[in-house]
Amino acid sequence: MFKDDLIFRWYKGNLKNVENFNTPKKLLFLNKQIELASKNTFALCSGFEALNMFFYGENGLGKSSLVKQLVQNFSTRGLRCIEYLEEDIYSMYGLFDIIRNTDYKFFIYFDDLAFEENNKEFRKFKSIIEGSLEEKPKNCIFLITSNKKHLIKQKALNIDSDMFEKEEENEKISLFSRFGLSVGFYPLEIEEFLEVVIFYLNEFNVKINFDVKKEAQSFALNYGIYSGRIAKQFAVFKFIEQLKI
Repeated sequence: MFKDDLIFRWYKGNLKNVENFNTPKKLLFLNKQIELASKNTFALCSGFEALNMFFYGENGLGKSSLVKQLVQNFSTRGLRCIEYLEEDIYSMYGLFDIIRNTDYKFFIYFDDLAFEENNKEFRKFKSIIEGSLEEKPKNCIFLITSNKKHLIKQKALNIDSDMFEKEEENEKISLFSRFGLSVGFYPLEIEEFLEVVIFYLNEFNVKINFDVKKEAQSFALNYGIYSGRIAKQFAVFKFIEQLKI
């Protein structure tokens, strides 16, 4: 089942392969993130102890792109990725039954995950990750991406906070502690952003007959962030602008 495909989705108790899977050609200014995640993935694929991973940062900073790159780079070592889309978190045990006795290694992947403050589902999720009587298979780790450093909004406690409030906040912290490798993704500096812009302009064979710095900065200001995604969008915009029809 896992021989010919690298990416799968788990939804409504079914596992389906994902055929359209493209890896980024290059990830710029993510050396530290790549190094940490690659070493942890190597440990998983080598049968060593590996940590659940949590990638956090704003949209467009390369979190999902790094996931794709890791899957591609370690595919020959048996790595596969299963994106979990099921609303019922307890169906995870059915997925465990499928992957437990295979020779492959797995990311169980949750993209853009966050819980509302009053959502109690995080308790179920926390116990399945680590703490249930049934352990997760040794050949998988959980990999989560989120726009927020804290999966659940935390409140500042004071000396007058009651025991219930303190227990609630401890519950939230204990979910985060299930992820031994927490990796932050941060907006680019302006010079880094411009370097990524140039990379994509060359990728799309855009004729550079304009002020790259001025126009790229102006384009990025509309979105409020310097990121690889915005750099690529700007390059595509200039490519389209130069088309002759």
